Amino acid sequence: MADYNPTNTAAASCPSPTAGKWEAVSDPLPPVANANLCSCMMDTLSCEITENTKESDYGAIFGFICGLKDGKYCAGINKNATTGPYGVYGMCPSREQLSFAANAYAKAVPGGCNFKGKATTKEAAATPTGSGCASLLKDAGVDGTGTVAAAAAGPTGAGGRNGSASGSAGAAAGLSAPHFTAGGFGLGMYVVGAVASGMAMILL
Repeated sequence: MADYNPTNTAAASCPSPTAGKWEAVSDPLPPVANANLCSCMMDTLSCEITENTKESDYGAIFGFICGLKDGKYCAGINKNATTGPYGVYGMCPSREQLSFAANAYAKAVPGGCNFKGKATTKEAAATPTGSGCASLLKDAGVDGTGTVAAAAAGPTGAGGRNGSASGSAGAAAGLSAPHFTAGGFGLGMYVVGAVASGMAMILL
């Protein structure tokens, strides 16, 4: 062991995205889970997905909302690993992400908080009272494409780590929404072209 002299000590760099081989950029990284930020955001919503809505129904609603206006309503939950723009709420639980998108849609479309009874209106908090909410929400921005500094990330989130939730301006570009698994959801399917199937399922 004393005679061992390694010659290759440089850390390997991540490869550039190549279709079918490597499909994730190394910078920026996705936001770190921050349960406090998600809770603050939920307090500001006047439209949210009901708790009894089945997770199997989420995909069609995501597809409908995120397929409109080049993903405008889903910029805050965008999580495209290939091109790298992330919304700050992309690490929130699936119902909270979908509620954020549904609320953005409902604010733009009169009577838009319905989705065949899968969404409901509620009174939004004028000033969320959670720990550090004012600062977190200001950094996140109205559309969720801002940047929440690491120092303000606050309590440990679902991932069991403290850290930052970061976003990127223009996060709707290359928009992707989650696919769903039994245990929740992760990165996945593109929603471009999903409007037709979503409209077939969702009564506005």
